[in-house]
Amino acid sequence: MRNKTVIVCAVICGVLFISAAVLVILQFADRTGEGIIITLDGVKIYEGAGTHTGETLYIDAQGKYGINHIRIDETGVCVERAGCPNGECVAMGYLKNRYLPIVCLPNKLVIQYADALAEDELDAISQ
Repeated sequence: MRNKTVIVCAVICGVLFISAAVLVILQFADRTGEGIIITLDGVKIYEGAGTHTGETLYIDAQGKYGINHIRIDETGVCVERAGCPNGECVAMGYLKNRYLPIVCLPNKLVIQYADALAEDELDAISQ
């Protein structure tokens, strides 16, 4: 009985370790230099490079709850300041990967990599 318990615990630990490793790889995958798309209330307001060499590029997006100040620099893209009540878009930091866009729900702002919108991939199937 003790051997079975040890084996089950080892398998569970192995699965958890592999899952954590995959999540870390997805989270920290280097995506700098790729194209990004910024939409505000479903309307595209910017499409371009995800990094900006030289001078920092600033974009102001006016939403229902105030202005989101977006910064694109050599590190990447982030929401520097926001007029929304919760400020979670600022807390998200720099855009890291295609699976986790920067989103400001109150102002309906979405910042994501352009390839995240690829039409050749299925997101969901409904009937």
